[in-house]
Amino acid sequence: MLLSLKERKWLYRGMTLIVAALSVFYFALEAFHHFREVPDFSLGIESISIAVLSVCLTVLGTGLGALIWRFLLVDSGAIASWKQVLPIFFIAQFGKYLPGNIGHHVGRVFMARKIGIPVPITLSTMLVEMLWGAGIGAGLAVLSLILSVDGQRLALKFQLGPVQLGLGVVLLLFMPWLGIGFLNRCLPGLAKRLSGGSAIATPKLSTALAVAVLFLLCFVVMGLILKLQAQWFFGVTEGGIFELTCLFAIAWLAGYLVPGAPGGLGVREAMMVLLLSPVLGAGAAVGLGVTLRLTTTVGDAVAFLLGVMGRRLTTPETINPSP
Repeated sequence: MLLSLKERKWLYRGMTLIVAALSVFYFALEAFHHFREVPDFSLGIESISIAVLSVCLTVLGTGLGALIWRFLLVDSGAIASWKQVLPIFFIAQFGKYLPGNIGHHVGRVFMARKIGIPVPITLSTMLVEMLWGAGIGAGLAVLSLILSVDGQRLALKFQLGPVQLGLGVVLLLFMPWLGIGFLNRCLPGLAKRLSGGSAIATPKLSTALAVAVLFLLCFVVMGLILKLQAQWFFGVTEGGIFELTCLFAIAWLAGYLVPGAPGGLGVREAMMVLLLSPVLGAGAAVGLGVTLRLTTTVGDAVAFLLGVMGRRLTTPETINPSP
């Protein structure tokens, strides 16, 4: 017996909520079992400085996301200025903490429409943005599996040298660009449904390169935060920035693909414990799950406040998309 559309939606929501609940339960269980293994956290000038720096880096990452969106808007014909894009993006991003994990998308569409950006352009650019973020995250996840499993460098077994890895990174950067072209050509109906009634706008090559590099930088920023917090909060020096960046990409991707979890809450932390324990130790992994969530949430709140201030200080302008 086939399920109706409404029943399928409820089934999907129920499954995502179950996954989110199981993730939270797993993280809580691991935290309980390894609570005594969490390294001592001393509240000194160093740890406070790293916490402040983590918040600033989170805001920087959000700013990179706003830059990505502006690149895509301009590429689609909407000449949006910085003083318009930044407040909208900063304010909307905090909506990801609302139940359902779609508040940031709805908020961005609504605020962009108020300044004259047509809804199809906003939907199309957001779709490209999501595809690119998921593509880069998936690429880094695969790269982490290739380079390190159980502490062994599989690149040596596969005889992957600098040239092969370099080509792999280039393919990783442009995979979403190729995927958009594939959707438009081979699955036009799906492309129109996803982008609000028209084909997905394929970014220019220069825009694609800029977006890919900026997304890569977003993940590196999070890897840097992890490295700083592991070393200065918990005294753990194992794990390089590149390794932590790749492992975080897997955790982020898991949280991103479970829409029922606000901001990936619970899912990201559970995956971090699972992935970081072999590298940093279970205690430090549990501790990082908590400290990273706290500092990134504060960072998102700071970005939200900056967005509100910026929106109040700027006069409304209407954007006329170029033909």
